[in-house]
Amino acid sequence: MATTRIQKCNFVKKLPLIILSFSLFSCKHESQFDLNKDLYHFSERMENGDTVKIMADLSACTFLAFETYTFTKQYDTLFLEKYSETASYGKTSQTLPKRIYKVKASDPLSFENYLKFLNKEDKPHEKGDFPLVTVTYKKQSRKFYDDGLQDKFMKHDSLFAVKENIYPKDTFFKQEAPPPPPPIIKSKKS
Repeated sequence: MATTRIQKCNFVKKLPLIILSFSLFSCKHESQFDLNKDLYHFSERMENGDTVKIMADLSACTFLAFETYTFTKQYDTLFLEKYSETASYGKTSQTLPKRIYKVKASDPLSFENYLKFLNKEDKPHEKGDFPLVTVTYKKQSRKFYDDGLQDKFMKHDSLFAVKENIYPKDTFFKQEAPPPPPPIIKSKKS
């Protein structure tokens, strides 16, 4: 009976340590990432478990297309996965495999600098239902707009430069050059 009391006493002494251990392992870390504060440095400020999506509407006139860039932080490494889709002449899509995002936020060809460019060139008075680029993190989002075709194409060109830097072999939206026109044959008059 004395042995049982000693065992109970030892267990009671260890109980706070056991409870503390379980609470430490069961607590989930809440990310401090905030899209509004960290947007232009998201690759540096995301924490493990965070996911940021950048959706770009590439549609123009009768051409319907979009891309989604999904940034996920895992094991202290930032990964990027790209999904592209066109729906103009039959639906086609492509998902490029996840890769490590190594571009520094200060690099002129980073997504952060592209978003800074969009912010500088945003047309808030022209906001419609269809943003050019939407960035989301959990329930937060930031939208960027264009001001007509010329503005849209300028912003697309900047995105394509960033994309080419990260995915130089991606040819999903590239078209072959049209064939050259037939030669002009001059007739000889007699």
